[in-house]
Amino acid sequence: MEEYLKLAKEIADESAVIALKYFGFDTEKTWKSDNTPLTQADTEINSLVIRKIHEKYPDHSVQGEEESVHKEGAGYVWICDPIDGTMPYSLGLPTFTFSLALVDRTDGQPILGLINDPVQKHMYWAYKGSGAFRNGKRIFVNKDSDLKNTYLDVDGTRKIPGPSKTEIIDRLRDKGARSMVLLSLIYGAIQVANGKFAGAVFLNSFAHDIAALKIITEEAGGKVTDLYGNSRRYDEEGAGCVFSNGVLHDDIMDCVK
Repeated sequence: MEEYLKLAKEIADESAVIALKYFGFDTEKTWKSDNTPLTQADTEINSLVIRKIHEKYPDHSVQGEEESVHKEGAGYVWICDPIDGTMPYSLGLPTFTFSLALVDRTDGQPILGLINDPVQKHMYWAYKGSGAFRNGKRIFVNKDSDLKNTYLDVDGTRKIPGPSKTEIIDRLRDKGARSMVLLSLIYGAIQVANGKFAGAVFLNSFAHDIAALKIITEEAGGKVTDLYGNSRRYDEEGAGCVFSNGVLHDDIMDCVK
């Protein structure tokens, strides 16, 4: 696992150089078919991840938001979001991250995760049984037991049956919680493991946004389920995600359901 982590950190450092090279108020972008922006950094970082992983582990698959390479019979797949928060990134706003997770194909669960904020130089990581860390310092979820005066991140365009983003935010507000929509789920949701947020809700089906968050949150002492309170795989699409400090998971689920 330490070898996997070393590679993930090397890739994160190189991805940060690329991201910062193109970052600014004049960042150029195009639009994908799903009406989301795409920058040169997204594609270059995704290609970097594939190249670096296959140099070291040629039998591993790589599943990226922009590009994937699937190896027949691969036991492991690396799940990558080259820039989570492309919308703020493309506007010159510093709320974006790089995310990389290693997932066991037998059960679809991440065994290692890394998230990097290249602007503030905060790198988060965890692997199974290691605990969670920010820049080498152990981190833990908070112990809040009441939603009143807590912060949460609610993100994603809901295409899964259930309340809308606005309805969930309203329900959380009725319980005294304050919700943020940062247009980068990872940027906000990593603050659950960091002890700053009580929870986060992801309303999309994608795996690349949440695979690394899942293991980092759990290794920090938190709880992670899908939008219906069930477990899910992190190497394929599923029913969204709810992250919490564990204590407030049922309270957040009441708002989500």
